[in-house]
Amino acid sequence: MDIELKTEFRLDDEIILRAWTEADVQQAIDVVIRNREHLQEYMHWMTPDYSLETARGFISNAISSAAELKNLGLGIFRGEEIIGSVGFVEFDWKARKTEIGYWIAKGEEGNGIITRACKLLIDYAFDELRMNRIEIQCSAENHRSAAVPERLGFQKEGMLRQAEFRNGRLHDFLIYGLLAEDRKRF
Repeated sequence: MDIELKTEFRLDDEIILRAWTEADVQQAIDVVIRNREHLQEYMHWMTPDYSLETARGFISNAISSAAELKNLGLGIFRGEEIIGSVGFVEFDWKARKTEIGYWIAKGEEGNGIITRACKLLIDYAFDELRMNRIEIQCSAENHRSAAVPERLGFQKEGMLRQAEFRNGRLHDFLIYGLLAEDRKRF
């Protein structure tokens, strides 16, 4: 496959989305630990034993997976400070579909950063990667997360009952989808 993934996107004068590097490990664990309570409710990877090794493994996997065109994880940076993460969870090149996943630090919620970041990635996926379908999935209880695809014109396609284990219990998960042809109507 003759594709080279873009690894940096400018959201505005202060915020960039960029591919993870090994140099980000310490700062990544620091922001995750500071936001532990905020993240653990809906993020399956935010476990009680989350550690420096966990962060190191995540970043190492993100780097190798991007090189193999499997997915693209990006840190959200305000200047040099990590404030969240966004990216393509997995690419299915044959079906031309992908999923966008994200989280943001508690203090950054409500500023439109995730919605704008997703919009950038949606445009990139449809215009440059030639994807046909983009999904966003989230816990049915995570109303802030569900508002993102709804603002961006995704269709709620269904709910998977008791589909994901989060924070000690099963959660229903909402599935949102956006097709390239849907986007042309907006």
